[in-house]
Amino acid sequence: MSDARYSSLSIEDLLHQFEKSCLIQYDTYIDDDLDVYNREFQTLGNIKSELQSRGPLARRALLRLSENRNKQVRLMAAKHVYPVAKEEATKCLQELAAGPFPDDQVFDARMTLRRLEEVPDCLDH
Repeated sequence: MSDARYSSLSIEDLLHQFEKSCLIQYDTYIDDDLDVYNREFQTLGNIKSELQSRGPLARRALLRLSENRNKQVRLMAAKHVYPVAKEEATKCLQELAAGPFPDDQVFDARMTLRRLEEVPDCLDH
């Protein structure tokens, strides 16, 4: 179910908010603020739900963020767009996973790809 706060926003505004939340999450790696990370994770879920309620083409708009220069933005966009753009999302995850280790987003991308091998529909939400 989508959050009413997002129902009046344009797709561009939703993408901007998605990117902003990812950047806030990225900053939490410095100070390890789990409360902030989780709050932004909820925001991302709400935005995903709103895009999902508008149909597959709206949700595919997240693909625009797969070229973002921030790894957290690319990672979260790939995970949230996966159900409607499996090939593109997998490619983005593979590119992230090929990065230098240790890195939180590289690790997450590798683990996500591993999980997809085990449970192919684990991101289908």
